[in-house]
Amino acid sequence: MDDATDRARGTPPWRLVFLALGLYLTIKGYHSLDGDQAHRLPILLHRLDPALYADDPFVRCFDEFNPHRGSLQLLGTLTRAVGLPATLAGLFAITFALSVRGVHRLASAFWGDRSGAIGWTAVVLFLAAKAGNVGTNHLFESMLLDRLMALALAWVAAAEVVEDPDRGWRRSALLLGVAAWIHPSLGLQLALVFSGAWLAWAAFGGASRRLAAVAIAATGLAIVPGLLVNLAPFGNLREGLPPETFRLLTVELQSPQHMLPHLWRQPQWLAAGAYLLLAAVALAGPRSESTASPRRRLLLMLGVVLIWLAASWGAVEVVGHVGATVFQPFRIATFGRGLCLAIASGHVVGLWRRGGVTDRARAVLIPVACTGDWTFAAVAAIEVVMTAMESARVRIGVRDAAFVGMLAWAAVFLSRHDTERGHRALLGAAGAGVAVGLLMRRRPSLIIRKGRLYRAAMVLAWAGPTAGLVAGWFPTSHPKAGAVVARWRFAATPVEDDERLGAWCREHTPAAARFIGPPGPKGFRLWSRRSWAFNRAGSPYHARGLGDWYERFRDHVAFDGPPEELVRAYLEGRHRLEGRYDAMTDAQLAALAARQGAEFVVAGADREDEAGGPLERLHAEGEFAVYRVRPERVAQVQR
Repeated sequence: MDDATDRARGTPPWRLVFLALGLYLTIKGYHSLDGDQAHRLPILLHRLDPALYADDPFVRCFDEFNPHRGSLQLLGTLTRAVGLPATLAGLFAITFALSVRGVHRLASAFWGDRSGAIGWTAVVLFLAAKAGNVGTNHLFESMLLDRLMALALAWVAAAEVVEDPDRGWRRSALLLGVAAWIHPSLGLQLALVFSGAWLAWAAFGGASRRLAAVAIAATGLAIVPGLLVNLAPFGNLREGLPPETFRLLTVELQSPQHMLPHLWRQPQWLAAGAYLLLAAVALAGPRSESTASPRRRLLLMLGVVLIWLAASWGAVEVVGHVGATVFQPFRIATFGRGLCLAIASGHVVGLWRRGGVTDRARAVLIPVACTGDWTFAAVAAIEVVMTAMESARVRIGVRDAAFVGMLAWAAVFLSRHDTERGHRALLGAAGAGVAVGLLMRRRPSLIIRKGRLYRAAMVLAWAGPTAGLVAGWFPTSHPKAGAVVARWRFAATPVEDDERLGAWCREHTPAAARFIGPPGPKGFRLWSRRSWAFNRAGSPYHARGLGDWYERFRDHVAFDGPPEELVRAYLEGRHRLEGRYDAMTDAQLAALAARQGAEFVVAGADREDEAGGPLERLHAEGEFAVYRVRPERVAQVQR
C-alpha cells in the first residue's frame, strides 16, 4: 500500500511506524525471556524437545489442557526457522506495528483527520498509558505477550469496521479469528464485544440488520477454530477438587489481582474513570459532521464495553460466579481504555493548536500524566474544570490563574499521596509545555528539510536498540555491555542473578535434574532448562494440576493449615508468606527437596556452607546460590 492510499485511510506510512518503533525501544527498552515469558516459554521448549522439562510438574500439566496451544504453534513454527530470540523480536515488531496503525486509524476515523496529527497523538497516549490498568493488563508493554498480539489484531479489526462497516466486516472477522487462535479467552471476549457493537449499530448506528447479522455470524464462525485448537478436550476443568476449594485456589490465590475488582487500589479506579472523563471532555468540543458515522460507531462500541464491564462486575462481585470470574472479563477494560484515548486525542491536539501557553502546557501534561494513576486522575480533574470554565466563557486571564492554582494544588496533593512521585512529572511536564509554548510564539515557523530531519531522527531512535543488539554478542561480565543488554535484550543473555545461576546450572548439572527454590523468582526454570518443582507464578488451569500446585505451594512455605488460611495469608502479605522458604534451615530445605523429588536446592547465597551439612554449595550468583543435597544426609533429615 503506497503513502497516498495510507493517507486517504488515515493510516501512518510504514517508514514512520519504523521510526516510532525505534523511539519506543529507546525510551522503554526491550525485554524478553523474563516476566510472563519466563513461565510460558518452557511449555514451548518442551513442545519443541520433549526431553526438556520431562519431569517438570508445571510444564507437564499442560499436556492435558493448554489454552496457549495456538500461540505456541505460531512461536514454535518460527523458532524452528530462525531461533527463539529472533522470533520474539520479530513478532514484537509486528505486534507494535499493528497496534500503532490500528490505534492511529481509529482516532483519525473518529475525528475525520487525515493530517496524521490526531492519529499520532493517540499513538503517543496509547504507548505512554500505564494508569488505570484495572485487571492489571497494560495497553502495551515492551515485550511480546500473547494478549498483546490478540489486542493488536483487535485494534486493526476495530478500525476496519468503524471506518467502513460495509467493507471492513470481512477483514474484522478474520482478524478476530486469528486473535482467538492466539489468545482464546481474550479473542472470545473481543468477538462478543464486536457482536454487541454490531447489534448497537443496527439499532442506533445506521447499519442494516442484514449486515449486522452477517457480520456477527462471520465473527462467530471465525473464532471457532481457535477455540477448538486451544480449549479441546472439553473436559470438566473443576474435576478433582471440591467446588469451594477450586474457587479459592483459582479466584483468590492463583491470580486475584486479575479477577477481583475489590482488590484493585483506589488510584487505579480513579485513573480508570479519568479515561472516561477525558473522552467526555473531548466530546464537549467542536465536532465535524463528516465523521458523524464513524464517531457514532466508536461511541456505541465504547458503550457496549461499558455494559460488558458492568455485567462483569455483577457476575464476579455480586453473584460470585466462578466460571465468569475465571474467564477474566475485565480484560476488556484494556480495550475500552484504548477507545477512550482515541477519543481524547482530538482534545489534546485541539489544545495544542490553540497556541496559548497554558493550552500547550495542558496538551503536554495529558500524555505525561498517563504514566501514573494519581497523576492521571489529577490532570483529568483539572481538564474537567478548565473545560467547564471555557464553556462558561470565563476570561482567559482568570482561566490561566485557575490553571496555575490547580496545578499547585495537584503538585502538593501528589507529593503527599503518590508513592510514584507524580508531582515531579506533573511540574516537569507543565514547565516543558510552557517553555515550548513561549518558544513557538517567538518562532512560529521553523524551516527544516524533512528528509534530513527524518534521517537524523531515525539514527537517534535506533542507536540504543542497535547497541543492545550488538552488545548481546559480548559477555555480560563487561559492565557496559551488561547494562546495555539489560535494557535491550535481543539475545538470550542472562542479566539477573537467578538467570545467571540458571545458565550455570544448565551447563553443570544433569539434564534430568530437578530443583526446588524460592516461590517468587520466575526465571530459573527457563534459563536452566531444568525441572523446577514449584513456582508461584507458574500455575495450571485445571483442578487436578491446580491441586498439585497448591500442595507444593503449601510445602514450599511450610504452611500447615486449610486453603482458606493460606489464601488469607497470601492476600495479607505475599512476600511475607513466600519469605518462609528463605527462613528454612538447611535440614528443612533438604527434607523439602526429598519430598519434592529434587536433588538440588536454590536458596540465598548468604547461607553458611557447613562441612558435612545436608547441603553442599556448588555455585553462587549474586544473592542466589545452588546447593546439592548430600545423599547420605537425606535419610537423616527425613526422620
